[in-house]
Amino acid sequence: MIVKIKKITAKQTYELRHPLLRKGQPINTCHLPLDNDSKSIHLGAYFETQLVGVLSAFNKSCPGYESKNGIQLRAMAVHTPFQGKGIATQLIQKAFLSIRKTLTIHHVWLNARIVAKDLYLKNNFKPIGNVFEIDSIGLHQRFIKNAK
Repeated sequence: MIVKIKKITAKQTYELRHPLLRKGQPINTCHLPLDNDSKSIHLGAYFETQLVGVLSAFNKSCPGYESKNGIQLRAMAVHTPFQGKGIATQLIQKAFLSIRKTLTIHHVWLNARIVAKDLYLKNNFKPIGNVFEIDSIGLHQRFIKNAK
């Protein structure tokens, strides 16, 4: 499925962050610490005029790689009827392109929900460390990908 991906504001991501990633929690839990940083990127995937996917990228190195410049992908969500159609992969690819235009980075990393691990493996991310729990969200695995 082809969607149009464009930069959006952090607040615009809440439309999907809240029901898909923070369901049942207060809306303020959608705000992430680096949302308003000048180097942060927020992307929205649109099918026709409907926002169907979001992804945020922050200038933050992976724990254990602090001496290297890294980018953390966070809060990716794809509206349920549009999942499994390649939208998440398109968001990841667009994030890589956007990041490379503005920053020189060593790696891209993320903490993925276990249910999404196949998406990241398919996009050449490698799991590192052990599975861990994030309170009120669930089991996660850290993934990393060399940016070169």
